[in-house]
Order: sequence, then structure tokens, then C-alpha cells
Amino acid sequence: MSASEWWRSGHASPSWRPHSPSLRGVLIAMVTTGLVLSSAGASAIALNGLASHGAPAARESRPAAMENTALQADPDAVRTTAQTTLAAGRNDATVAAFLKLRWAARLSAALERYGAMLAFQDAHHLALAAAGVDHYAAQLHNGLLHDGPSRLITVSVQGQRLTAYEDGRVVVDTPVTTGRPALATDVGAMRVLRKDAPWTMQSPWPKGSPEWYPDTVVQMVVWFTSNGEGLHDASWQPDATLGPGSQFGPFASHGCIHLPLTAVKTLFDWAPVGTPVVVYPGDGSPVNSQALRQSVDAMGNPVGGIRGA
Repeated sequence: MSASEWWRSGHASPSWRPHSPSLRGVLIAMVTTGLVLSSAGASAIALNGLASHGAPAARESRPAAMENTALQADPDAVRTTAQTTLAAGRNDATVAAFLKLRWAARLSAALERYGAMLAFQDAHHLALAAAGVDHYAAQLHNGLLHDGPSRLITVSVQGQRLTAYEDGRVVVDTPVTTGRPALATDVGAMRVLRKDAPWTMQSPWPKGSPEWYPDTVVQMVVWFTSNGEGLHDASWQPDATLGPGSQFGPFASHGCIHLPLTAVKTLFDWAPVGTPVVVYPGDGSPVNSQALRQSVDAMGNPVGGIRGA
């Protein structure tokens, strides 16, 4: 199936950040020994995404000693790691929501149920919550990777990071700079519309306007909206200034996304017209909160005004 066909069908695949190996190992051990996902124990975590509230009915069937031992080492670290995983899962779920992946809502709801349990203080509920969050975040991510488009570009506004995937493999992973607050890069599911190399950026604002800029040549542009937003190099911006927080700095764009030249060269050659470009808040908040910031319509067309370089 082509990238454009995948776009029309509403599939995508977001980024993933792995856990600390040692803590992840503890949680995997819990799962594989039946602490949380035991078929014999009728765990509260069901593979169909339906989870019960509170303590599971068959709690006594699980190895409580292992549960306590794992958490006695550093329960705060387990909780912190799980909260990081929860945020990543919410970001993945947001990308899925933008692209209308129906199955993701069920997994997202289960993720939130176990995320709420991270506030519990007793060892059993903390172990259950951490393993549940780990499980459903992984389910969301893996589903997006393996039931998504063959090619996908994602951009986290909070992380100021672009990741491009092909068949679940990372092709580009780079810091970026998006639009300044007054001209923020549009949020939502968009797609590659065309590509130009080189290109002279011309200000759509008149001289004297605070947003005006002189004609500026860039080597390559991968356009993803019809109102002037594209992925392009920015020779005037040092690569070291790209990344988190740069959308508030002196090199913030007028809505485009600045990348290192090597990264945009790869994307220019690699991404055909129709490749999904998903820009999402990426702040780890629940899906409903992130979705409120979507600024494109169902077809990926921005509902705001003109953007530029």
C-alpha cells in the first residue's frame, strides 16, 4: 500500500522512548511470572484493553513476595519511570487520535486507568499500575509501528524533535525548531504536498511588519501545508540551537520547521508526495488535552492564517 493510500486510511506510527533497562526488566519479570498478566490469575489487565478498577479479584494467586521485593529497591524510581512511560504512551495515542485509528482509543483508555493508579502508595497497586502502564504504552506503540504507514514523519512540538520511520525503522531522528508562539507550526495530521530545491523564501508580510523578513534562499523544502509550512534547512541557524525550547528563541520560525541540512536532504530524497507528517504537542498530557490544540481540519488543511519561513 502506498504512503498516500495509508494517509487516506488514517494510519500512522509515532515515536517511542525506551525505559531504563533495569527497571524495565523488573516489570517484564513481573509480567512473565504472572504478577500482572497471568492467565491463571485472572489479572485486572486484560489483553482486550478492558481493565477493572481497584485490586484484582485473584490477588492472592500472585507472588506478593516478588512484588514487594521489586518495589522495596526503589519504589519512587519505579513510579517515575512509569510516569515517563505514561507520557510517551499518551503522545503515541495522540498521534493515533489525529489519524483516527479506532483501535487506539481502547488502549488509551486502559493506559489512563493504570496511569491513575500510579498515585497509590501500597506495593501491590504500584506494581500493578507500573506494569499496566508499561504494557498498554507498548501496545500503542507497537500497534502504530506495525499497523501503520510504510513511511511516516512525526514532529513533537514539546520535544522539538522530528522522527521519520520506514516499516518501523528510524530513518531520521533530529532536533528541530518549529514556529514561534505568534506563528506556531500547525498541529495535526498533514502530508507532504510537494518538494522544491533550491527555494527562495519570500515574506508574505509587507516590509515594516514585525513578521517581515528579506528574501532568503534555502537548499531544500519539503512542503506539508498549503499555507507556507515546510521542512527546510536554515543556514542562518546554528545546529546547536535546534531542539527543546528553540521555538521560543531568536531562531524560531514563522511556522516552518528548521532541520539540519543533512536531515532535510535525507527527507527530500526519501519522502514521496503523500507521506504523512504528524505534528503533535508531545507534552505527555492526556489525548483529549493534546487534541484541543489541533489546528488542521479532517483533510489536514490548516484552519489558521498564512505561515512562512
